[in-house]
Amino acid sequence: MPAITQEDAEGPIRVALIDDEPLIRAGLRTILQNDSRIRVVLEHGDGLGVVPAVQGARCDVVLMDVRMPGRSGLDAITDLRAAGVTARLVVLTTFADAEYLRRAVEASVDGYVTKASAPEDLIKAVHTVHAGGAALSPVVARWLMENAAGPMARQVEAHRSVSRLTQRQRDILLGIARGEDNAGIARGLFLSEATVKGYVSDVLQRLGVERRVQAAVLAHQAGLL
Repeated sequence: MPAITQEDAEGPIRVALIDDEPLIRAGLRTILQNDSRIRVVLEHGDGLGVVPAVQGARCDVVLMDVRMPGRSGLDAITDLRAAGVTARLVVLTTFADAEYLRRAVEASVDGYVTKASAPEDLIKAVHTVHAGGAALSPVVARWLMENAAGPMARQVEAHRSVSRLTQRQRDILLGIARGEDNAGIARGLFLSEATVKGYVSDVLQRLGVERRVQAAVLAHQAGLL
């Protein structure tokens, strides 16, 4: 008999799809519900009215398009954060764009995934953010590495921030930047999940950020990957 994971015991991951194109939502729903541990509980067609919809559906993870009529996805994410919604928030967009990524990081998203991602990468992203990790699709991670240089001031500040970390904290940051959850980091470093959880909190605090995606971006800008 297969082992019952904590995720199984808690029930399926409740996902919201926020996108103005019905065909896109239908395709995403089909992909996600191929995984029995994921249930799409909400579909919404624009950035307006997102807060009560997400709260009413008791969503665990929200996949949010960027360009939508009425109110943009990034503005809707700001609304969700301001309302104290605890669901994990993931930008799902066609664009791996510097300005979108900057605004998404500032909005404290938990992931940034492009619609060009493979189905298995989308499913993995949902599981990763639900488990507390940061999800960056491969194309976004590659874009970050190729464009990590950016303005010199940003590079210098990233190096300065990372230099405040101990070697063990840098190891933790590398795991975060790779999109690993606490369990994955723990396995790689031969630590307990509780220990890793404490280190992650310390790393975020020392870097002066709130979310793992923000830490991942700093790691790329500092050239750690």
